Amino acid sequence: MKHFLVLAGALVLTAATAPQVAVVAADGDWSRLPELGQYGYNHLNTKVMVKLHEIVKQRECQLPGYVNGRLDFGVSFAAQFNPDGSLREIVIPKLNCPEAEGVIGGALLEMINGGDYRPKGRGQEGWYRGSLTFAFEA
Repeated sequence: MKHFLVLAGALVLTAATAPQVAVVAADGDWSRLPELGQYGYNHLNTKVMVKLHEIVKQRECQLPGYVNGRLDFGVSFAAQFNPDGSLREIVIPKLNCPEAEGVIGGALLEMINGGDYRPKGRGQEGWYRGSLTFAFEA
């Protein structure tokens, strides 16, 4: 019974500290935030690009940068980090496409947690700005 309570407590603690993804109603102006270091696209899954391409190709919604079967995608975002350098929250602009917003938010979570994006320098706590860009043609 003790082991079960310890495990349950650990799960509650983990759930309480999980990073959040928020979608804001307008493009954010994060120009005053320090820039997030971008160290590759190792954790950007090709399935993300394919899914976004499918969404616009099937006209489920419109995303910026889709022309004649090619998706030149770019979105800015803000990320907040805890004092220990762990991710607390990601904020992306509203794209009027909940499915695409979910795909992008999930991709950014994976990329940040995988080290593709991280704060530069010593003091990692606080808000940073970044951008996700890629081109995909099916």
